Order: sequence, then structure tokens, then C-alpha cells
Amino acid sequence: MTEDDTLTDRTADVVDISSRWRELAATFRSARVEAGRDDPALLVDRSSAVILTAPHGTKHYRAGAMKSADLHTGSLALLAGEVANVSAVVSAGARTAWETWDERDDAFARHLRDLPEHARMLIDIHGMGDHHGPDFCLGTGPHPGPLESLAVDILRAELDGFEVAVDSPFDARPHYTVTSLAQRHLGMAGLQIEVAARWRSPHDEAAAPGAAALSQALTAVEEQVREAA
Repeated sequence: MTEDDTLTDRTADVVDISSRWRELAATFRSARVEAGRDDPALLVDRSSAVILTAPHGTKHYRAGAMKSADLHTGSLALLAGEVANVSAVVSAGARTAWETWDERDDAFARHLRDLPEHARMLIDIHGMGDHHGPDFCLGTGPHPGPLESLAVDILRAELDGFEVAVDSPFDARPHYTVTSLAQRHLGMAGLQIEVAARWRSPHDEAAAPGAAALSQALTAVEEQVREAA
């Protein structure tokens, strides 16, 4: 295969990613509209060792306060889960106030508490502003272990060409993070991935390379975590 052939394949992949991402964004938007005043969550079960989560795709409560959405993280998690063939749990409208995981009892939290035994690691997709600098920030949480270290090493290698930070500016240690829930309460590994805004729009094809690279990187994480389990 020539270099031109490889470039053509990559361009086709980006076009396919953009098209599918827009479809999933529409699906996510419909779920939000249909939710009304409920606290719904979308569950896609692929019997994987890694589970992607996206708790902030809509306005949401965090530690008792209402926060703005991390735009497009819901559809990005659905896209990455589909490409990497891993399960996903995405909040479509967490409107109930809560401060600790012990008191949180919406659909999103229940799905995470009811995960099957083969689920070994939660990878939580968040969005950060471009002003923070890195393309991706990996937060290892309050009690990182061998699987977190493995995932960090894989992601840094697979995302070669992107700026990948670890634990700065976001370390996922606060008690309200999904990573903290995984490590402190569920007996699972957990990792948070903050994605810069420039890589998070399904309507901007310039963002597709970042989404494609992250999705492919998560494929490698799933393979290695499953083998390590």
C-alpha cells in the first residue's frame, strides 16, 4: 500500500466517523427530549471489560450544584464505545440534586452499581476548555492501581501526536467523580479522560481526527484490560 493509499483510507475513516457521530448526536438529543423531567441514562451493553461513561452530556448536578453540560461528551462516548466495541453508560439528563454517591439513585448511578462481574474498569469521558492546553488529560483518581497505570501507558502511546497530560489540570480525585466511585465504592479500576473542546464537535469535521484517535486508543485499552483481568 502506498502512502497515498494510506492517506485516502484515513480520510475515509474521518468522513465515516463524522457521519456516524452526527447520527449518534441526534439519538442522544432525542433521548434528552423524551426524558422530560426524569433522570434517564442510555445503556449500551457489549459485554466488555471496559465501560465508557459520560455523566455530563447535559446540564447536571455535581456535589449539590447545577453545572453546565460538557458539550457532546454524551455522543462522543456513544461513538467511542461503538468503534472500540465496549459498553457505554451515558446520562441523558441528571436533574436530581445529590452530594455523595451513597445518596445518588438515578438511572445512571443504578446502571453503574449493577454492572456485571466481567466489567473491570470505568473510563469516564469529560470535556475541558481549550484554554487548559492539552488535547487530552488523563485523571487517575484517588486510588490508582495497575490497570490505571496500564491504561495510561496505552493511551499515551496510542495518542502519539496529541498532547496528553496526566493528572493536570484534572486528577479525578474528588469524591463526586465516576473514577472515585469506581475505585472507592465499586471495587473497579477507574480513569477519567478530559477531552479538549476542539475535538468534541460532531458538526465540525476538524474534530473527527481526535475522536477517531481516542476511539481507536480505547480499542487497545479494552484488549489489554481484558487480557489482564
